[in-house]
Amino acid sequence: MITEQSLITLMLAIIIASVAALEIRNLKYATYAYLISSIFLCGIIVSYAFLSRNESLYLWAITCVLIKVIIVPRLLIRYIRMIPQMEHQPVIGLVLSVAVLVLMLTAFYRVFHTYIAFFAPTDAALRAPVRDLLAGACTVFMLGIWTLLSRRDVIKTVIGLVLMENGVHLILLALAPQLKETTMIGILTNVVAVVFILLYLSADIYRIFGTTDSARLSELKR
Repeated sequence: MITEQSLITLMLAIIIASVAALEIRNLKYATYAYLISSIFLCGIIVSYAFLSRNESLYLWAITCVLIKVIIVPRLLIRYIRMIPQMEHQPVIGLVLSVAVLVLMLTAFYRVFHTYIAFFAPTDAALRAPVRDLLAGACTVFMLGIWTLLSRRDVIKTVIGLVLMENGVHLILLALAPQLKETTMIGILTNVVAVVFILLYLSADIYRIFGTTDSARLSELKR
């Protein structure tokens, strides 16, 4: 039986899988962790559709499965086969990164959950399970930003962007579940286009510099 507690459990699972996608150094396995987080995202959409009796959300969930569970991970895996499997050395080491993440995610969740009325001044945002969903969604979004700031590997940059997009989906689910299906399909289609372009450019970076270090992009100015 799907309950409000199911949404909270799935949200926690998304956060854990997203952290794994960030911290796992093997790019192939990091992509699988992202895939798992996307599966949990689809699970939240289906659960929310059931609880709110909003049948239009099922199409949203199906579209997410097609694009975020099948197409995007397939694009990532296809590109990863052409480059070294291990992530380029990140800015922050593993132990320090995990410690910072635990503190940061705990702090972000508490802040968003406590002051959600400031970020989303609506009556619905103050009630469960929307409040918990929004706090978790904002935490996932900030995790994506942290990935962009702390990682130099181009694949991790792409993963950071799609993690941010996962957070956006959860925020929209909580605040605008009546959003038209065509709008959501358009957003998801844009994600595929962005991922494809970034991976195409990443292939050129690796071909020119022999590395997946995004910091080497500064050399293109010379």
